[in-house]
Amino acid sequence: MIRSNLIAVVLTATLGLLGACSSTPKPKTEIALSNAALQNAENAGAEQLAPLELRTAREKQAQADGALSSKKYNTAKQLSEQAAVDAELAKAKSEAEKSRLAVTETEQSIQLIRTELDRSGSQ
Repeated sequence: MIRSNLIAVVLTATLGLLGACSSTPKPKTEIALSNAALQNAENAGAEQLAPLELRTAREKQAQADGALSSKKYNTAKQLSEQAAVDAELAKAKSEAEKSRLAVTETEQSIQLIRTELDRSGSQ
């Protein structure tokens, strides 16, 4: 009697663990979000302005795709989320660099105007 109860408990626990492993859904949303984030980063100029961050995001997305193919859905989800964050970082760095370049250009224009004003005032 005790032995059959023990077997039933072990069997129930084993089936529960197997069910938990197989119940992890495909991370379709996370994959789609990371792909969109990568596209946004590329559109923001990350190829030239944040290549390291963009490459890291692409590598993680490739790893996520591999995990998805291997049906390692938890790993695929985590890697896709990381890829999305890295892609957002690449986009943010690209936009920051564009802003920095715009400020530099504006400062140069202001300096040129000042030089011209000084030249006009001297005459």
